[in-house]
Amino acid sequence: MKHLKINIKNLEFDWESILKDIDFTLNKTDRIAIVWQNWAWKTTLLKVLSSEITNFEWKIDNVWNLTLWYLKQVHYEDWNKLVRNELKDAFSEIIDFENKIKTAEKDMMENIDSIEKIETYTSLLEQFNNIWWNEYNNKIHNVASWIWIFNLLDKKLSEVSWWQRTKIALAKVLLESPDILFLDEPTNFIDMESVEWLESFLQNKWKSWYVIISHDREFLDKTCDKTYEVQPKRGITYYYTNYTWYLSEREKIEKKKVENYKREQEFIEKEEKLINRFRAWSRAWWAKSREKSLEKREIIEAPYIPKKPKFFFNFYWDIPDKVLSFKECFIWRKEPLFYINEVVLYKWQRIWIVWENWVWKSTFLKSIIWEIDILDGFFSRWKWLKIWYYSQMHEELDKEKSVRDNFELAWINYPEQNLIWLLKHYLFEKEDLDKKVKDLSWWQISKLLFSIIWQKEYNLLILDEPTNHLDYDTRESLEESLKNFKWAILFISHDRYFVNKLATNIWFITNNELSISYWNYEDYKYKQENNIDMDLSLWDQEAELNMVLEEKLWERKFKKLKDKFWKSKNKRK
Repeated sequence: MKHLKINIKNLEFDWESILKDIDFTLNKTDRIAIVWQNWAWKTTLLKVLSSEITNFEWKIDNVWNLTLWYLKQVHYEDWNKLVRNELKDAFSEIIDFENKIKTAEKDMMENIDSIEKIETYTSLLEQFNNIWWNEYNNKIHNVASWIWIFNLLDKKLSEVSWWQRTKIALAKVLLESPDILFLDEPTNFIDMESVEWLESFLQNKWKSWYVIISHDREFLDKTCDKTYEVQPKRGITYYYTNYTWYLSEREKIEKKKVENYKREQEFIEKEEKLINRFRAWSRAWWAKSREKSLEKREIIEAPYIPKKPKFFFNFYWDIPDKVLSFKECFIWRKEPLFYINEVVLYKWQRIWIVWENWVWKSTFLKSIIWEIDILDGFFSRWKWLKIWYYSQMHEELDKEKSVRDNFELAWINYPEQNLIWLLKHYLFEKEDLDKKVKDLSWWQISKLLFSIIWQKEYNLLILDEPTNHLDYDTRESLEESLKNFKWAILFISHDRYFVNKLATNIWFITNNELSISYWNYEDYKYKQENNIDMDLSLWDQEAELNMVLEEKLWERKFKKLKDKFWKSKNKRK
């Protein structure tokens, strides 16, 4: 069976050991998730596997000459390149053939009287036009249509959005068809529909191997059947399960490690007390023998227990039951985009907004914060409403200035010790205070913005992709804090696990109109698939709800619905 053999004895940066004692084999059926904290060098591992980094002890054996493709978090070097030409780069043989034509054309122009040169050029051009040109253009058009980027082919990369750029990179993967695929955060910056498309593609269409780094927990569950956990300086722990089962197994293993370590430390402490007690008396020989025995003992390494950040949100006053109201109005930018018949945001609601179009999403949010006027109709918001808007690209921060300066720009003028104490909750160190924001990692920038938000008072949070770049433990800390926020939240996210845990209601924009669904994303999808157009939370008595649903869905479908949602709802409380 074809395979890729990985053996990393040690990889160092600045005399610090980054990756060590990593030894495993990638086989043809492998679909692997690599997980752990942002700073655990997972991306570095992918660069080693894809041969971008070669300066390390030991080697990677690719005896089968397998082709590897690495989808990076930052995809492009030339932002002025047309999308069509970016996809064309997937066909190396086409580019080689075009270079032959250019060489033949140059030879022909330099030897204009040479019939042989003219015939060579004509023959190459005819071959290209009859075979290669049609083949690669048809493939590009087919893949671009399938992944919904056909209308972008003649645009520059700089002219398309982040989620469209991710789709373009994925289209290039499909055209190249490598043996092994390395995906680094493939779901960042793409919408929910695209995430589900990619999920389905990897499950059903992609027949080769892949390794994925992602913080989308549901995406990992559905696409990977092995989970490799990277821990700083401790190699890899292998779990032959999906992400959810890995969490359960890891908890058991780590608990056992902690218990063994505690027992070991208690034993050592007891032995040292005995040795010290009898060292200077007649039993010194016994103490010395005991000491030698202790020195030879293989000491259990202290288990690695990661620190988790803590998120805090301040409340501003009490608010009335109705926070925002829309009635018979259009959201617009130059022209009407979508219609809202009647929607109200109530206190305590956590609304997930499902959007079909990037422009619609940003325009709707800017309409709520009064940066764009509503077209016709009625829109009101409570006069004492204080909103904090968290943007996906962290536009609230000045990335050219330091962490300290950004607190001052937000009118937070604390002494240095107070800032250090505050940032410790988000796992920053003292030396980070004077770093420029642009020199921080994406996940640090996200947490910096949340630390500034903590110092403000508000009663409506608007969050645009708040979990992007955050690792698993950080996301769960954020989820718990947001669930305890007293007032109202509007949020956009393609992290379905996050949505299912947080959302109380859904506002979805479809067919140019905003509509409402109740409960979480699983419920929304189920109602879509079964053509159920009703609010499943309207009934107080379960028996009455059962009767209505059973009549509509038949017994088997109703049982599936009940088992799925009543259990999941209770589980997530």
